[in-house]
Amino acid sequence: MTKHYEEHANKIVQDFVAMLPSEVRSQLPQEQLSELSMMIESAISTAVLDQLEAVSDQISDLAVTVRRRAEGWQKEDAA
Repeated sequence: MTKHYEEHANKIVQDFVAMLPSEVRSQLPQEQLSELSMMIESAISTAVLDQLEAVSDQISDLAVTVRRRAEGWQKEDAA
């Protein structure tokens, strides 16, 4: 998955650079463009991990709810 983020970040940088005037493009060192790409990749990864954490919390809460309902059904069946 990281490779996907890296490719996406590189595409964002390429698209951004393509919008710049040629005189500006010629002054941008590749090293700084690579650093920009890494920063974008990091931002993408952080956003995805934040969302995965939120979904994990929701799944965990749902599992607790399902367990409580199942325990309630078991008590009703025993009665």
